[in-house]
Amino acid sequence: MRETTIKSQIERKKDISKWNFTMGVLHGAFFTGGMAFANPNTILPVFLSNFTASKVVIGLFSSLMGSLGSMVSALPQMIVANRLENKIHKIPVLRLAIVIRALCWGLLSLITYLFAVSHPKLTLCLVFFLLFIFTFMGGIATIPFMDIWGKSLPSTLRGRFFGHRQFWGGVFAIATGSLAAAVLSHKEILFPKNFALLFLFAFVLISISYVALGSVKEPVEEVYKQRLAFREFLSKAFGILKSDSNYRRFLYVQILGGASALALPFYILYAKDILNIKLAMVGILLLAQMIGSVLSNLIWGYLADFAGSRRVIQISTLVGFIAPLITFGISPSQPRMLLVLLFVLTGFFIGGRSIGTSNFLLDIAPAKNRPTYVGINGSLTVIVASFPLIGGIVVQSTSYSFLFILTFVIVFIGFILSLQLKKATITENEKIIS
Repeated sequence: MRETTIKSQIERKKDISKWNFTMGVLHGAFFTGGMAFANPNTILPVFLSNFTASKVVIGLFSSLMGSLGSMVSALPQMIVANRLENKIHKIPVLRLAIVIRALCWGLLSLITYLFAVSHPKLTLCLVFFLLFIFTFMGGIATIPFMDIWGKSLPSTLRGRFFGHRQFWGGVFAIATGSLAAAVLSHKEILFPKNFALLFLFAFVLISISYVALGSVKEPVEEVYKQRLAFREFLSKAFGILKSDSNYRRFLYVQILGGASALALPFYILYAKDILNIKLAMVGILLLAQMIGSVLSNLIWGYLADFAGSRRVIQISTLVGFIAPLITFGISPSQPRMLLVLLFVLTGFFIGGRSIGTSNFLLDIAPAKNRPTYVGINGSLTVIVASFPLIGGIVVQSTSYSFLFILTFVIVFIGFILSLQLKKATITENEKIIS
């Protein structure tokens, strides 16, 4: 009788895993595709240049939605972790956050269409407000989002899960990015209708992605009976940092490996300013980075499941410190092949870093303390988010060469430290479910 009950529980967990795997991949594909219509590194700066010539203002807007970390999304994570730690069901908070995030793009489209020409200052203020809300609610959604995958997918399946999310999201982003380029180059779709249309497309695809995400099934796990006061919760978080040496080392590796962001925005500027590449080559290099990231996702995903997420962190960090070294082998007379390799490797690094760190975090976080572990980790994105700004200051004050050497040294230290990460344990149930 007991054996039958155990078997039925395992089958039920398998069904939940399959459903959530499918819904999660659909969410990743549609969300990434939708966000390509409002890419913070391309679409948004062009849109904002219609309102202001200030590079500081444009940089501020783009930093709200930084791909390697955002200061705004980090703000609420510890508070949300504290609030949810004693909640059996965390998905209601996730659903509320994603509804508000989707509505931001619908409103952005409407405001752009109605007021961009007649009230440009008002439009700029409302755009800033909506992007702030979108990113802030993303920080709130992160805690239940990660907790649900942590308890509904076995660690031996999560690598392929995140790999497929990023792979199909990347494929979708290439397609929607092409459509965005066609809209912006269309002679009959002029400002502000062109950007209003792009934001409307973003709203539609992101809404579809959130329908999939909102339909995931949340398993029940044991939680704390009472919520701690926030001061006590912070004391507990510091206690975790002090007692869990493997987690503490993982956070150091994340920060040091994230120092790749010091140089990432400046490889293309180095190629333009120092190597004098033609404009057509810029498109080739950006495509090389995208292809490297998309194709690597499946590789990283399978590697995480069968060799462990620790190995993904180590290998991707290795790639991260090799990349800046390549710049010293590129000459102005023969820049093409090594430049393409450089951008392919940066794509590999970005994909591996995302999959490796997400999986390792969920692997080592105890179930009851998972929100706390995720919250501490998310709060550290403030540090990583500041690296591009620091990189710009370094280039302005010194040189590209010094920046690349600095990046190499810091990421290399992160790689050495990653070799000391301890492998997470896998339960027999997880092996059976996967």
